[in-house]
Amino acid sequence: MAGEPVVLVHGLWMNGLVFSVLRQRLEGGEGQVLLAAVWRDLGPLRRREAQRAAAIEQLEQQQRDNEQLRREMQDHTLRDSETGLYNRAHFEDQLRREVDLSTREHREFSIVFIEIDPLGPKVLALGAQGEQRVLEAVGRLLRSGTRAMDASCRYDEHRFAVLLSGVGLATAHARMEGLRRKCATQIVVHEGRELGFTAAMGVASFPHTAQTQDELVDACDAALAEARRRGGNHVTLAAIRFESS
Repeated sequence: MAGEPVVLVHGLWMNGLVFSVLRQRLEGGEGQVLLAAVWRDLGPLRRREAQRAAAIEQLEQQQRDNEQLRREMQDHTLRDSETGLYNRAHFEDQLRREVDLSTREHREFSIVFIEIDPLGPKVLALGAQGEQRVLEAVGRLLRSGTRAMDASCRYDEHRFAVLLSGVGLATAHARMEGLRRKCATQIVVHEGRELGFTAAMGVASFPHTAQTQDELVDACDAALAEARRRGGNHVTLAAIRFESS
C-alpha cells in the first residue's frame, strides 16, 4: 500500500542545461520505499521566455525612440535655425501661458526685448557671414544665460525676446545688465578676425508696468526704443504704472 506521497520540485543545472526534477516517494509492499523522479528539460521554456522578454523590450525601446524623435521634430519646428533659439510663435504662446498663470497666482514676471546695435565695419565687411557669427554668439549667450523655465527666442531679424518667469523688474534689470556687458565684451572670431557687437535692451514686467499681454509688449517695445535712442548698448526699464486712488 502506497503511503502519503511527498512531492519535491527542484531546479537542477547540469552542463549548462536546466531541468526541473519532480520527486515522489512511494511506499511499496513489504516495507519498501520507492522514489519516482520525473525530469523535465526547462531549456525550451526558458528560451521562449527570453525571446518574449527581448521582443517586449524591443517594442518598448522602439516606442521610446519614436517618442524622442517626435519631441525632437516638434522642437525643431519651434526653433530658429540660425541661433538655436525658439521662434516668435513659441515665445508668444509661452507669454500667453505666463500671463494666465501669473494672473491666477498673483505673481510677477518680466519680458525683455533685445536688439543688436548697428554692426561695426569689421562685421559689415564680411557680409552675411559676419552677421551670422554675431547671431550665433547672441544665441549662445541667451541659451547659457537663461533658466529652463525661461523662454528665449529670435523675435525678428535683429531682435530677440526673453521671458523671465517669476522674476520682477529689478532682478530682470540686473540680469540683463550682466547680459549687456557680456555682449559688449564678447569676441567673435571669424577667419582669424575678431568681431565685436553690442545690444540695446528694454525690460517690462507684469503687472507693474502692464496688466495685459498687449500692454506688456508695447511697454517693452517702448523701453527698447528708449535704449536705442540713448545710443544703444543700454538697458532701459519700462515705466511703472501707478493706479489713481
